[in-house]
Amino acid sequence: MSESIEKGTSLWRDAWHRLSRNKAAMLGLWFLVLIVILCFIGPLMPFVKSPTIINLDNSGAPPSGEHWLGTDQLGRDLLARVLYGGQISLLVGFVATAVAVAIGLVYGAVSGYVGGKLDDVLMRVVDILFALPFLVLVILFSLVVDKPASEFTEWVITTTGWNRDKVAPITTLIPLFIAIGAIGWLTIARIVRAQVMAYKHQEFVEAARSLGLGNARILFRHILPNVVGPIIVYTTLAVPGIMLLESVLSFLGLGVRPPNSSWGILIKEGADRMETNMGLLLYPALFFSTTLFALNFLGDGLRDALDPKSSKD
Repeated sequence: MSESIEKGTSLWRDAWHRLSRNKAAMLGLWFLVLIVILCFIGPLMPFVKSPTIINLDNSGAPPSGEHWLGTDQLGRDLLARVLYGGQISLLVGFVATAVAVAIGLVYGAVSGYVGGKLDDVLMRVVDILFALPFLVLVILFSLVVDKPASEFTEWVITTTGWNRDKVAPITTLIPLFIAIGAIGWLTIARIVRAQVMAYKHQEFVEAARSLGLGNARILFRHILPNVVGPIIVYTTLAVPGIMLLESVLSFLGLGVRPPNSSWGILIKEGADRMETNMGLLLYPALFFSTTLFALNFLGDGLRDALDPKSSKD
């Protein structure tokens, strides 16, 4: 009588199975997908008006069939402004996090693998940067790499609204992405360094050395793939923090420049006018807070799913 052979599964399949059983994480994942679709595809729909058209005769209008979330103080469609603002907030969150992860990954991997005096010097640099006020560093760095304000203010008001030919492209926000990402890599560098130091004396690394493989190939082809799990978890938990930082900078007038808008700018405008029109604050704050909740739930679920201790569950 032949015995049935149990089919093996990969670590990633096991992780997905554990993640799919986490209702909060899956709810956060699907809600995040919905928000991304709304922000990047929603503005293409015919029911979403242009966010730049001003109609002072319809300022502060309540929600209606023409303007689903009403209009702002200049008569601009609030739904369109929230969706376009979501594009910038999400891009800042994901792009700046990608920059931070890329810098921290290389920095921490080299520091942990080489060790010795180089590791001491690199980690002391990280300690010094950690001791400096993070928000002040971002503000100073953004001012240094930023472009002149004149490039952002070439706007004119016509009888039909803002001149569409003068819309500042999304590439003008690259300095902000770089500023936040270039300062936010410190934590991931420490995480990667600790993981690399734990793996560099494992048997599979010694076997690779015995085969004559170079240090760069061992580090980037054999060690770093084993660090993907913690990096993914950190990334999902870092995106909300960076989006919140961008909102703080925009709230202070140091982030995204008008007439571009982000959820932070919309929340600031809504806070200034909440006594006359609560919707200006409520709707962008609702989109922003629920997106942060979704990212945090997904991050917590990924942390549990990728935990090696739970692989026997």
